[in-house]
Amino acid sequence: MESVDTDAVGADQEPLDLQLGSGLTALVGGDGSLRIEVMELFARRLALHDERLQTLIAGPGPVGPALAWRRAVRILAQWSGLEGVDQEEAALIQGGSGAADPPLWTDSGVGGLRARVEELRRLPEALRMKTRELQGLRADGIEVGGDLEVANMDWLRERQDAETHLLAYRDRARELKVRLQQLEEGGKETACPTCDRVLSERFESVLDVIREEWESVVQDGSWWKRRKDQLDLKPPHVQDLEGKTLRLHATIEECTEEVERLRARLPELAEAEDTLAMVQVAGGPSESGESKDAESSSDSDLRRRALEALRRELLSDARDALTARTGRYLNHLTSGSVLGVGVAGDGEPTIVRDEGARRIQSDEEVAAYLFALRLALVDLAADRGVHASEILLGDTFDRLEPDAKLRAVGLLRTLLVRVPKILLFCRGDILDATPEWFDWIVELAVDRHGSPFARVRRSGVGTLQIH
Repeated sequence: MESVDTDAVGADQEPLDLQLGSGLTALVGGDGSLRIEVMELFARRLALHDERLQTLIAGPGPVGPALAWRRAVRILAQWSGLEGVDQEEAALIQGGSGAADPPLWTDSGVGGLRARVEELRRLPEALRMKTRELQGLRADGIEVGGDLEVANMDWLRERQDAETHLLAYRDRARELKVRLQQLEEGGKETACPTCDRVLSERFESVLDVIREEWESVVQDGSWWKRRKDQLDLKPPHVQDLEGKTLRLHATIEECTEEVERLRARLPELAEAEDTLAMVQVAGGPSESGESKDAESSSDSDLRRRALEALRRELLSDARDALTARTGRYLNHLTSGSVLGVGVAGDGEPTIVRDEGARRIQSDEEVAAYLFALRLALVDLAADRGVHASEILLGDTFDRLEPDAKLRAVGLLRTLLVRVPKILLFCRGDILDATPEWFDWIVELAVDRHGSPFARVRRSGVGTLQIH
């Protein structure tokens, strides 16, 4: 099979801008930080700036089942017509009711709305700053992780060297001790261990030489014993690096959550700006006491109630469709142990087993639920005419149970009729188990300059022609 090395391009360009053919691609190799960097790069390239397509193509990010569920319902409802309902309601608000109707916005209400818009307008800059901070933290994490790996290797090498020397000195001391015992038992009539001649008058001198050598070996062995005992404990600088690594990882997780929180609030800015614009176009708060035509007001109220009913219906349909499709995928992933999914009264997702419905508990259950929800959203979006040319799947797959991973790859193969290109971060054991299910294999690594690169190979089932 042919392989191509794609080195990182210029500093002002994105590395690893791979253009792969259709099919299922396995992204393997690299450490955790490299996988995160490459996944973010691919996510940016695939999702661009459309938030809804970003959830479809690159996933909802590091969120829990409840938030992922609510986002999926909202996005699916929008693709089913909810966006049109929002526009209709906005048009009604912009048209506004007359002065006789209770004013929709008072002076203080408009002022508060303006203040909220000003506050929300600081979100993009805050997001950019926090994103830069996160990138810096991840770079520090990579550097400290490398230092820790080197320090660990040096420590393990020294410990192995001390253990090797100790064993060698123990063997030599044991050999000399046996030789001393043989000489002492045989006396002057003992044959020389070197030339096989009877020692006779040389017995004492030979005995002294061997005893001195044995004592020297025992002394040196004791030193190596102390050295090995010291190295059995991690050196302080290794422990310091481990602590620094753990603290950095915790900080990175907190920063990641903050970035996700800020990104999730960005739609609030557009919504608040739109509302403020509509209020201003409508002339702000009512100042006159003139009443609108009663019939027009009644028509407007009826229209609003109809739109609100349609909104509830679209959201309900989206919830029902996602519940059924997610349950079907999760049933397949768990080989039938999960019968379906649901939602508790507080909006928390549940799974249904033979014993009944309960909340999602283990990390493996969370991963399986998020993976199934993602596939269900992609599948249902295609039914509504929203097609993604390629999608990217990552950490939720890694957290699946081993058997579930194999079934997940099978599900992705069936999804290729919906999405031409599917990129999957996975480990080598999946490739070893099912190499024929992947069309492309991209091995990730870092070159001597510290830049990531990829080695691309074709995979899958080949065709043999006999002439």
